[in-house]
Amino acid sequence: MRRSVRRAGYYRRHDLRRKSACAMAMGRTGVLLVLAVMVATAYPAFGQVRTTLKGHTLALASVAYSPDGRLIATGSYDRTAKVWDAATGKELVTLAGHSATVEAVAFSPDGKTLATGSYDSTVKLWDWAAGQELATFRGHSNMIRSLAFSPDGKTIASGSHDNTIKLWDVASGEARAQLNHKGAVRSLAFTHDSKILASGSNDYSVKLWDVATGKELATLTGHEHGVRGLAFSPDDKTLVTGSMDTTVRLWDVAARAETMTLEGTENEVLSVAFSPDGKLVAAGSQDNTLKLWDAGTGRQLASVADVGDRVRGVAFSPDGEVLATATMDGLAKLWDVAEVLKLGIQQPAEPVKGEEQASFVGHTSYVTAVAFTHDDKILASGSHDHTARLWDVATGKQLATLQGHTGAIVTVALSPDGKILATGAYDRSVKLWQVPSGKELATLRGHTNIIRAVAYAPDGKTLASGGYDQTVKLWDVAAAKEIATLTGHTGGVKALAYSPDSRVLASGSIDGTIKLWDVAVAKEIATIDVRTGPVHSVAFSPDGKLLASAGASNNVQLWDVATGKELEPFRGATRWVRFCAFSPDGKLLAGVGLDDAVRLWEVASRKEVAALTGHQRRIHFVTFSHSGTRLATAGMDRRVMLWDTPESPVPAKPGPEATRKDEAADNAETKGKGQDSGKSEGAGKGEAGPGDGQGAIRSICHAEVAQLCAGEERVGRCLRQHESELSDSCVAALKKRRENQ
Repeated sequence: MRRSVRRAGYYRRHDLRRKSACAMAMGRTGVLLVLAVMVATAYPAFGQVRTTLKGHTLALASVAYSPDGRLIATGSYDRTAKVWDAATGKELVTLAGHSATVEAVAFSPDGKTLATGSYDSTVKLWDWAAGQELATFRGHSNMIRSLAFSPDGKTIASGSHDNTIKLWDVASGEARAQLNHKGAVRSLAFTHDSKILASGSNDYSVKLWDVATGKELATLTGHEHGVRGLAFSPDDKTLVTGSMDTTVRLWDVAARAETMTLEGTENEVLSVAFSPDGKLVAAGSQDNTLKLWDAGTGRQLASVADVGDRVRGVAFSPDGEVLATATMDGLAKLWDVAEVLKLGIQQPAEPVKGEEQASFVGHTSYVTAVAFTHDDKILASGSHDHTARLWDVATGKQLATLQGHTGAIVTVALSPDGKILATGAYDRSVKLWQVPSGKELATLRGHTNIIRAVAYAPDGKTLASGGYDQTVKLWDVAAAKEIATLTGHTGGVKALAYSPDSRVLASGSIDGTIKLWDVAVAKEIATIDVRTGPVHSVAFSPDGKLLASAGASNNVQLWDVATGKELEPFRGATRWVRFCAFSPDGKLLAGVGLDDAVRLWEVASRKEVAALTGHQRRIHFVTFSHSGTRLATAGMDRRVMLWDTPESPVPAKPGPEATRKDEAADNAETKGKGQDSGKSEGAGKGEAGPGDGQGAIRSICHAEVAQLCAGEERVGRCLRQHESELSDSCVAALKKRRENQ
C-alpha cells in the first residue's frame, strides 16, 4: 500500500490537483523553480502493526519490555513515563515526577519496579503498580542519557552527558562506583550474568567494565561517531552496536574485536536490539526506518521504510514475536516480527524530481546549516562529512572546501561583513575561516562537549557559541579569545540568536527553556519556559520586538520580547518544526522540520502562504538571503537548495495582543477630527482624506508610508510601529505635525 502526501496549505492556495507530480513557477531569475512536489512514501501494511500505544503528548525517547513480556514502559519528552498492557495496548499508569524529558526506562528483573532516567539529571525508582515514587538517585551533573538494570536486580547503571557512568546500589541508593568516558554516555547494557557492563559514548568508543570492581576491561574502537545503542546476544558472546556514523557492528566479546558490519543502513542508527533467540538484530534509524538482519550471516532480511518518525528505541518481546518501536511522533508501535519478515526489504519511494532554482551537490553526508554573505554572492554550508563549503550563488560552483574539524559540523555563521565564517562541530571546537579563500584563521576551544550553535552579533565584534556542556560562550572575534561563559541552562544549548542591536542574546536549550542574556554584563535577563519540549531554534524579528522558537511542536511559537508573553503561534505543519527564520523585512517567517516541507507564513496574519517541497529527505535548516528574495535550505539528502520567496504585499504587524492594545489609541486619535472632511479629493482616489488622519500623514512622506503601511486601515498606528524605519526628515515632519495638532 502506498500513500501520497499532500501539502495542504500550498495546494489549497494554488488549486493544484492531487494527481499532479509537481508544480513549477518561473523564478525572478528566469529559471524554473519547484514550488511543490507530491511525495510518495512506503507505508506499513495493516497486519504488520499489532498495536499502537497512544497517550504521550510529546516525542518518545525510550521503550522497554518487562522480563515477563506482559508490560511495556515508555519514556517521553512530555516528562512522564507510562506503563502499558502489552497484550491490549491499554495504558495502566502515568508516572509524573521528573522535571524534564524521561530519556531512559528499565524494568527490574521481577517487573515490579521501573527505573527512569531524565534530563533533570536524576534517576527515579517507581512502584509502577501503585504509581508511587520509591527513590531518587542524585549525583550526575548533567542529563541522564542511558539506563540499565542488572539482571540480578542489585545494580542500576546510569550514563550521563557529564561523561560518566554511575553504578547505583539498588538497596541503599548509594553510588558505589563512577566510570569515566570522554564523551556523553548514550547506551548501556549488562551481560545476562550481571558481571560485565558495556557502554557506548559520544567519544566514539565502546567500553567493557567489570561490574564488581569498576575496572575497565576493554575499549572497542572502530565507530567514527557517537554510539547510540548496544545490546548483548542471549549467550553474551556477541555485542551489537549502532552509531551515528550510520553503521551497525557486531563484536566478539571474548576477543574484543569487530566481526562484522551489517550492510543496509544509510542514516544515523539510534537504537539496536538482539532477538531473544539471538538470531535477529534490529535497528532503528534517524531516517524513520526499521531494519532486521540475520545475526549469523549479516544478511539484511527486512526493512520498514517509514515507521512514522525517528526510531529512538527498539525492544523485542521476551518471546521474540513482537518488536516495539518508540518514535519521535509520540507513538510506540508493536510490530509482528513474522509479518515484517514477510515484507522483506522495502525501499522508500523517491519523490518526483522537478527543476529547482539551484541545487548545490558535493557534500558526502547530510548538510546541517547554511549562511549567505552580506551581498548574497556566496553561500556557506556545513555538513556531517566534517567539512564546510563555499559556493558561488550565481553559478553554483564550489569555491572552497574547508577541512580541519574532526567531527560533524552542525552550525555555521558568517560575520556581518561576510569576510569570516564560523563553524561549530562535534569535536567541541569553533573554527574561524577566511572567506572566500577558505583559509583557517583560528580555533576557539573551551567547550567540554559538542558545539550545537554559533551566532555573530550584528555589530561583528562578538561571536556566541552554545554546546551540550550546557553553556554559552562569548568570544572576542578580533582577538579570538573567550570573553565570558553564560551558565544557567540544565540541558544542552542548541540555538542562539542576537537581537538586531547586539545587546541581547537568546539561547534555546533541550531543557525546554529560552534564556535572554544582557551581552554587555553577561547576565541573564529572563527565562521563558516554552512548555513543549527542547528548543532547537530561536530567531529575533528584524525590529527586535518578537522572538520565534521551534523544536518539539507542530507550531512555531512566538514571544513578546519585552514581556515574555506568548503570542499567537504559526500553525499548519503536520509534524515538528525544528528550525525557523524571519525574512529581512519581517513580513515572512520560514520553518522546516519533520514534514519535509519549507513552510512560509505571513507574520502579520500568521497565515501559511506556501509549503515548498523538493528535498528528498528531511530538511535541517533554512535561511533567507539578505535581500529577502531567496531562501536556502540544507537537508539530509546532502543538498543545499535555493528557492525564490513569494511576493508578499502585507507589511508585518504586531501580534493580536498588541493589536488590541493599540485599538483605543487609534480610535482616540482619529475620533472627532473633522470626520466630514473625509470627502477630500484624495479620498476618492484611494488616498484617505485628512479627516481620518491618514491623508495628511501620507502627504508628508508618501513614498515611505506607502512602502511601510500600504493597505493599512490605521496608518497612524502603523507609523508608530515602524517609526524607527523612517528617514530622519520623515520623522521630523511627523513630529512637527503632531505638535501642531
